[in-house]
Parts: sequence; C-alpha cells; structure tokens
Amino acid sequence: MLQFKQSDIDIRILLTLTELSTLQTPYYLFVFTHVTTKDTVSFIKSTDDDFSNYPERYNEYDINPSELFAGKDVGEWHYKVYEQSSSTNTDIANTIGIVEEGKLLLERDIEFSFIKYNQSVTFKTYNG
Repeated sequence: MLQFKQSDIDIRILLTLTELSTLQTPYYLFVFTHVTTKDTVSFIKSTDDDFSNYPERYNEYDINPSELFAGKDVGEWHYKVYEQSSSTNTDIANTIGIVEEGKLLLERDIEFSFIKYNQSVTFKTYNG
C-alpha cells in the first residue's frame, strides 16, 4: 500500500513493475482512481525515470503528489499500472496489460488536534 500526504512535494514510490513486463523498454501508465468519487489521476513514466539499482527486483519512481492530486479528495485510492510502448498514450484500451495494482491512502495536509474541555460533571443519584 502506498501512503503519502496531499502536500508532499517529492515522494519516491517502490513498485515491482519489471516482474510482469513483456516489453524490453516499456512505458508505464499509472492510473489512480478514488474509491468514492471515481476521480482519476493518470501519468506516464519510462524505464529511464527508474532510480532503482536493481530494476529486475523493484522499480523506484519519483512523483509529486502536490501537483498530481491538487484539488482531489483525500482518502482511499486504487491504482493500476499498465505496460505500453507509447510515451503519450493515456487510454487504457491501448495498453498491453496490467503489471501491478494496489491501494493508496492519500492523507490530509493538516493534522487535526483535538481540544479537551475541563468541565466539572455532577451527577444526581438516588440513595435509598
């Protein structure tokens, strides 16, 4: 599961995309879908963008959530990563297939703090 805040500027995500890839140098179409609102966020990464020292074991990509998820709802998102040969295609129908899927928890920018009130409580009881 991926987890980050909406205001994060530079996040490095770790995935296992090469494991199910069939192309030699694929482009990956990332599609994030909000569970409730069904809003989508899509972007493309190439194998040249991979920071992993061992790409056959795992892949490491930088993303900017503050730009990608600007104005989007926080909460649970599902993501799917598709393999393709095109560097510009964002249509799922034109991809080769899914190489990974999972969940993302997108958290709020601001942490909430609760206020505790110091108020005396009195009870009336019947004793008898």
